[in-house]
Amino acid sequence: MRLFTYLLCYTLLLVSSSVWAASVWKVSKDGQHFYLAGTVHLLSKNDYPLPAAYDTAFNQSSELLFETDLNALTSPAGLSKMMHQNTYSDGKTLEQVLSAEVYQQLKNYTTERNMPIAAVSRFKPGFAAMMLASVEMQRLGAAETGVDMHYLQLGQQQDKKISGLETTDQHLAVLDGMNLLDPDVIIRSTLQDMPKVEGQLVDMKQAWRSGNTEKLEQLFVEDLQQVPQMYEILLVNRNHAWMPMLQSLTGNEHTTMVLVGALHLAGEDGLLKLLQQQGYTLVQLNE
Repeated sequence: MRLFTYLLCYTLLLVSSSVWAASVWKVSKDGQHFYLAGTVHLLSKNDYPLPAAYDTAFNQSSELLFETDLNALTSPAGLSKMMHQNTYSDGKTLEQVLSAEVYQQLKNYTTERNMPIAAVSRFKPGFAAMMLASVEMQRLGAAETGVDMHYLQLGQQQDKKISGLETTDQHLAVLDGMNLLDPDVIIRSTLQDMPKVEGQLVDMKQAWRSGNTEKLEQLFVEDLQQVPQMYEILLVNRNHAWMPMLQSLTGNEHTTMVLVGALHLAGEDGLLKLLQQQGYTLVQLNE
């Protein structure tokens, strides 16, 4: 199982090519519509400008609906809560949680990256894995604002209505759900996939930027399905929980742009398929 594939798709895509379509869909029913856009959370400078479809959806919408309240999540209080929730409170560290073999692998990796082991050892395995993924992405050049934060900032500048599909507590509970796996499995799988990151990114860039959800499913969703518990927590449960709010959008007088991680769009349990099953018409916007 490659947990890191989920972290990858949720963290970064290095994109520089031009394509004909984008991960943006116009979702319509009963004469009303909203836009559904797939996002990544860290980008490189080469990712900008984004496909024109993103600006098209943004410019035609008066409301932005993200996975969660990003302002609350990234506020000092939100960040403090995230750190507290993902830090061992009983003085425990990963050295006590991991096997000696896996902990040594972690020490070797942090040494190679000139990171003190203490930078990650006090965190729970799921959060530690996300930290490792983020550090690796930034090492590869991803230090720019992601799609969601880019449009959050633009939306605030233009006084658009901004809200979230889930509360901050619900979002943090999802992150905490990653800790349900065996700690050795989480850290070992993350470390094993680190050398493959650059190669995986080459495949990922076209799948996301061109809106190729079948490729996203093949590359990442099928891999995540190997651990059904994590697949349910990270994708399936959230997608189904979001559906009532998404279905209510076509009853609004205004137009909304929904921005969620790209993996939420792909597969049989993805939002695109769920919306189609409810009678919505989906049209992918061109570049």
